[in-house]
Amino acid sequence: MMNVNKRPLLEATIPFSPDGQSRIRKLMIANRGEIACRIISTCRKLGVETVAVYTQEDALSQHVADAHKSICIGSLEHDTKNPFLNIDLLIKTALEAHADAVHPGYGYLSENADFADRVRAAGLSFVGPTGQTISTLGDKRTSKEYLRTHAPEVPLIPGFSGSSQNVEDLKDAATRIGFPVMLKASAGGGGKGMRVVREASQLQSELDRAQSEAQRSFGSSDCILEKFIESSKHVEIQIVGDKHGNVVSLFERDCSIQRRNQKVIEETPCLFLDEQTKRSMSDTAVKIGKLLGYEGAGTVEFVVDTATKKFYFLEVNTRLQVEHPITEEVVGVDLVSLQLYVAAGGRLAEVPELSALTQTGHAIECRLCAEDPNRDFMPSHDTVALWKPANPHRGLSSVVRYETAMRSGASISIYFDSMICKIVVWAPTRALAIDILAKELANTACVGIKTNQLFLQSCLLHPGFKDTGYQTSFIPTHLDDLLRNPYLSELPRYMSAIPSLLFDALKKGSQGQGGRRQPFGGVRRGFHNQKFDPFQQGCEIISTRDSKASESVISCEACLRRPCDGLGGNSWRVQLRPIPLDDPIEQDPSLSSPAQRLTSKYTALSQHFRSGEVWRGPSFTVEDITVKPARQTGDASFRANIPPSWVLTFSVDGRRLQVLCSLPHLDQRLEALTPNETQSILCHVPQIGEWKELRRDTLLSFFSGLRKDAQVATDQQAQIKAPMPCKVLSIAKAPGEEVKSGESVMVIESMKMEINIRANVAGSFKTKWKVGDAVGEGVVLCSVE
Repeated sequence: MMNVNKRPLLEATIPFSPDGQSRIRKLMIANRGEIACRIISTCRKLGVETVAVYTQEDALSQHVADAHKSICIGSLEHDTKNPFLNIDLLIKTALEAHADAVHPGYGYLSENADFADRVRAAGLSFVGPTGQTISTLGDKRTSKEYLRTHAPEVPLIPGFSGSSQNVEDLKDAATRIGFPVMLKASAGGGGKGMRVVREASQLQSELDRAQSEAQRSFGSSDCILEKFIESSKHVEIQIVGDKHGNVVSLFERDCSIQRRNQKVIEETPCLFLDEQTKRSMSDTAVKIGKLLGYEGAGTVEFVVDTATKKFYFLEVNTRLQVEHPITEEVVGVDLVSLQLYVAAGGRLAEVPELSALTQTGHAIECRLCAEDPNRDFMPSHDTVALWKPANPHRGLSSVVRYETAMRSGASISIYFDSMICKIVVWAPTRALAIDILAKELANTACVGIKTNQLFLQSCLLHPGFKDTGYQTSFIPTHLDDLLRNPYLSELPRYMSAIPSLLFDALKKGSQGQGGRRQPFGGVRRGFHNQKFDPFQQGCEIISTRDSKASESVISCEACLRRPCDGLGGNSWRVQLRPIPLDDPIEQDPSLSSPAQRLTSKYTALSQHFRSGEVWRGPSFTVEDITVKPARQTGDASFRANIPPSWVLTFSVDGRRLQVLCSLPHLDQRLEALTPNETQSILCHVPQIGEWKELRRDTLLSFFSGLRKDAQVATDQQAQIKAPMPCKVLSIAKAPGEEVKSGESVMVIESMKMEINIRANVAGSFKTKWKVGDAVGEGVVLCSVE
């Protein structure tokens, strides 16, 4: 098995018209971001011109730069209708651009029957199934009714087949089926509009949430209800059909690692299932495709009962899936090229490689998303200060693909999905693919925004993932374990030395640059008259935060350095001394306020450090310190958003280490590098699998900052601020109504997701907002007093 060689992807050539021209010469992509870049990549290889569309909020996206031509179609903020859902506008744009065909990507209008029909009616090729097929198979209710009549041998999950959306009718149906049940948006997928209901009392509220999300995502609030199988796997079959009645299966994908009913890790092949079961699933998928003469790429999804290994039809996604690259790598076929091939009238029977497909090796994909796993996967938005993939490569032994539109300095917008990048790995074996993907994630720098980067590594390295029988409940079952760092129980001891090493190296590099001296230029900023305090001159306080601008302090240490005798000026003896953040001073009843307690703690620690005891104890040697500017992946459009970044390399007790460092608040003047004010350093450390924020202070400036924070802590606990720009979807409590701590009080929507807002404390609820209001980031949503 280890001698398996990776074959290159087959790219199907687009058929020619009688005049000798390619049937698709110019393609408009009615989508954005990562999938648009993916389609453009294949079109370049096939010699097809591409037309990208974008909104004003997306003008600097990578797909806009990659396409041959880019056209602005409006604004998400100011237009009354999302331009990506405006059928008239998109068809008009395609015709004016003289496109031959339209590719819908995934999401937006990719499963809209009216869009498919109207594109074809306008004389353009639609890269996807016919409107009739989408209407029949793309809608969950319609597809099950169709299969129940025309293919009764296809196993279906027990469910409610009626069209009623009346909650009492649904309660009766759920009682007959048996709880728990699943509510699903009938018209779409991607985890949107899905809710598990475990008892009848939850049905009304969960139906309201599912319908609201479905309406915003797909333009239809219609929901279906079916039995929720607790011990299950989510396994899907990739199919491709042509205009001549041919449908082929490109085997299965296991998509059971999910959070909020959305896939985050996918793999193929599914080693849990035996070959006979997988062959039966493939045959069923092909049969469904042939029933309606399926055209293009599609996915037939099944739920597998892991106890019995019986499978049940779930739905058909009448589009390309996010996770299609893992099929490409294992089967050896470029699926986007096949989409274009069949859209142009090509016959699958004339592609000989498709008649003898096999699966070679193993492929795994993970979705790097802007979200915080520690806050129920709440989406995050910010500027990515530094983006650096981990040296993607292709060879006979393994393949690594980064599918993304991300660049240093680019922003994650509230208007779009939170996915930053898909990282795909192929290797000869599953174990090797897992190992390579975990290392790729650890060495990928995505600095400046909260992501699920470390969480994905925890999933890959968890013992439960090594068992191929893992279920869709994997994440909720193991959540506590998955939220821990899989590499270590505490941060490496050298972490707190990084800011001191970086600033010292930068200072040395700036010496001798000259420049005119300014009056009082020798007076440091943030000056405190502590000239004769040896501790203030000889020690720096380094606090580690869990993300940029976070007030959640993970650890705090005093970093003391002395030159190593006999080792030259580029070697240091470093001592780190923890500063306890909780001690008996906190419980002293004579200190009535947080500010008083902090002042008392500062005095006690200051006296302890000055006593000289701090200079005794274990230490470590840091040598061979070098620093050089980090290469940036952004372009001129993003320069204003990219802070200065460096690669810091050093050895700790003989072990060579490399850290990527970004200084988001440095004003570009090296003379600004002073220890007498807080400096924030964003560091990507491969050994811990993610980035951290380190703040560098003197003891005085550190406690001054904590004192300011403490003075407003009580007010902040009572107030709940918008975590990002959002829209108020519902308000659960009336002004003045009493609420409990942890109780849901509002629901907001941002980044295409609904977010529950819960009270931090018990008390009386207050808000000035109403349903439908737009609220800016950091603005108080409500308070509980």
